[in-house]
Amino acid sequence: MSVWRYNLAMSPDAQKILEQARQLPPDERDWLAEQLLIGANEEAFSALEKEYGKPEPGYEEWFRAGVEEALADDSPGTPHEEVMRDIAEILRSAREAQKLKESA
Repeated sequence: MSVWRYNLAMSPDAQKILEQARQLPPDERDWLAEQLLIGANEEAFSALEKEYGKPEPGYEEWFRAGVEEALADDSPGTPHEEVMRDIAEILRSAREAQKLKESA
């Protein structure tokens, strides 16, 4: 069995573990990835909480309601090109307004 070299800074033990994880059946590999991501997300959330404080009461419910509403929305999407044109126009207008403000 060959051991792939994913990251040159990665220890040989870590490389072996990663290679073994790749050999797991899909459901076990998915479970492992989920567990690793949960831990990473919890660490990231804790860091944000330390920097900004705890979310206001009701935030999670508000956020979930917004996600549910977006998922239930069956209106047609907006093509990427159209969104990019609209944003470019907004930015152009904002730059022009800023120039007028600075010249006044």
